[in-house]
This record gives sequence, C-alpha cells and structure tokens, in this order.
Amino acid sequence: MSKVIPRILVVDDEPDLELLINQKFRKEIKQEVYCFVFAGNGVEALDRLNADKDIELVLTDINMPEMDGLTLLSKIKELNNPILHSVIVSAYGDILNIRTAMNGGAFDFIVKPIDLTDLEITIKKSLDNLSALKKSLKARDELISVRNELEEARALQLSMLPKFIPKFIGLEISAYLSTASEVGGDYYDFSINEDSSVNIAIGDATGHGMRAGIMVAIMKTLFITNSTHHDLEEFFKLANKAIKSLNLGRIMMAFAMMNIKGNQVRFINAGMPPIFLYKKSKRTIIEHEVHAMPLGAISDQNFAVNSFTIDYGDVILILSDGLPELFNIKKEYFSYEKVKSEFLSMADESSDRIIEHLKNKSVDWSSGTDPVDDLTFIAIRINNILNQ
Repeated sequence: MSKVIPRILVVDDEPDLELLINQKFRKEIKQEVYCFVFAGNGVEALDRLNADKDIELVLTDINMPEMDGLTLLSKIKELNNPILHSVIVSAYGDILNIRTAMNGGAFDFIVKPIDLTDLEITIKKSLDNLSALKKSLKARDELISVRNELEEARALQLSMLPKFIPKFIGLEISAYLSTASEVGGDYYDFSINEDSSVNIAIGDATGHGMRAGIMVAIMKTLFITNSTHHDLEEFFKLANKAIKSLNLGRIMMAFAMMNIKGNQVRFINAGMPPIFLYKKSKRTIIEHEVHAMPLGAISDQNFAVNSFTIDYGDVILILSDGLPELFNIKKEYFSYEKVKSEFLSMADESSDRIIEHLKNKSVDWSSGTDPVDDLTFIAIRINNILNQ
C-alpha cells in the first residue's frame, strides 16, 4: 500500500512565507512527511482545492487581496468536505476576526508574526485530529454499511413470514412478531395437509443477528418443503438431521408444531415454551409442557407426539420465550404465570383482541428498556369443530 502524504495548502500573499516554510520543513518534505502547496489569495486557494482533492489542511491568512481568509473559510465550508481542516493566521490583536474564524469552522489559529515551532505543533495537532476523524468516519461508514445489510437481511427474514394468516374453517388465528434487533430468530408459519388438517408452527433460533436469521431461513425451507409430506415425528426427525448435518455449532432451532384435525390437536415441542390451552367449559388454562431439546442439538433425538382435544370456544396460545422472559426497568421477568393470567383475562375475546392485549402488556412492561429477545405469540380460537 502506497504511503499517503498529508497535503497542506498555505494561503498567504507574502511570498517570503513559502521560502520560510520550505526551509523550516525541508527535512519533513524530503522524507515525505508533509507536502506543502501554496496560493497567494483566496481565489487561488479555491482553484487549488478544486483541482487537488487530496488537500487535507488549509493554513490561511485573514488579510489578503481579492478574497480574504474569512471569505475563503466560508467557501471551504460550502465544499462540504468533513475531512478538510482549516487553520487561520492573523495578527495577535485581531481577536474579533479570530473568533469569527473559529465560529466559522476553523480548527485552530496561529498568531502573527508566525512562530515556526508553534506552526509545527499546530500542523501536527491538526493532522492528528484529522487522522482520528478519518477513523471515526470510516467506522461510521462501516456501521452504516452493516446496518444497511442487516436491514436488507431483516426485510428478507420478515418476507419469509406468511404474508397473511390463511383462513382455516373453524379456526380464528391471529399472530404477532417483533424482533429485538435488526435480524431476529423467531419464526412462525402455517400449512395445510392433503387431509385438510392444519399445521401451525413456531420457532426460536438461538441468538440474534445474521446467524439467527440464517437459521430462520433454513427452518422456513424445511417447513414449506416437508411439513405437508410427512407426519409430525418424521418431519422433526428429518429437520433435526438436516440442521445437525450443517455443523452450525451452537446455533439451534427451538421449534414446536401442532396439527389440528377435527377436535384433535397433535403436537411436538422441541425446546419451545409450554402450549397454553384455554378450556371454555371450565374457564381455566391448561399448560402443556414438554421438556425436549431444540432441533440440531442431538443427532439421534427422539421426538414424542403429544395430544389434546379441543371444543368450541377453546383458545390455544403458543409463543416464544420473549414475552415471559421480558424484563422491566426493575429487571423483573414478565413471567409465565403473568402470561397465563393475562391470557385468561382475555380468553373469551377474539384472537385479535387477545394478541393486541398481550402486545400492549409487553410494551407497558418493558417501558424504558430495550427488549433483548424477539416477541412472538399466536392465538388460535376454536369457532367450530368439523368431523374429519
């Protein structure tokens, strides 16, 4: 990589100054520490700046013919070049102009008659500040680039969610998903089998960011490709084997899927929170909890199929751990018990109102804090039981 030599434009109508600077900095010029270019007034300086985009520092006198230093300073500001520094040179008694120059964007000032040692210190200080600014701008640009990429990845991830919730006869379904970062790890989906039974899935990849987003993409592919062609146990074995074979290390997918047919719900839960069932006849919440490892954790894992029956007016709530493990400003968990309590308080309402209620409660609870995990919940109201 070629060495970048700082280019310094000196603007002064005194011709002796060029000779003086070349003499003072002859060693630095020879060793290519600095490169000086000169202009006799503001007009010449602007021509130089327009022709030479590598100039980083301008040392300019105030009192010059054709265009003075203060006018030049305003023109430099119009160039909108954040890495172009200016140092103003003026007589000791000209404090008003010096103050005007500093307010106008000058980085520093030098008092005439010029002390060459002071000039050397000021040049070094200006270039050091400029170097730090360049690093900051580079970091900012890299951050913007990363954020743009993450936003694109987030848009891609969200595009993998269902565009709308399908209308299933007898079921009223509502869902909500909010990511804690640009790219989250939560996911939900739906599919219909040939026998008209319904598959409803929810997942939570370990971690956040791009790696979690990649896992969501993998799970989406597995679900849309295989969920309607295999029964529950076969699907989970296939998905687990596929994820494990990718050697993704600690990136796994907690995943639960239920199949609803008539008044029967069959499900497998691999590492997701309990499934909550509101039984309208008893006005109580039944908690279906299964302790199993997420997909991709163990190669030869067995997945147990569980089941329960549903009746008219029952409601099923499935969710990721984002809500029960949501912190408030006191570092208190929302908790699973509170999820059950809030769910029970709204269980006779529509699925939309249940979801809206849980969403509002999460916002109220986390007020003043940033969520550290994605929030996803799905409410399924049973409006009719079909004999299938």
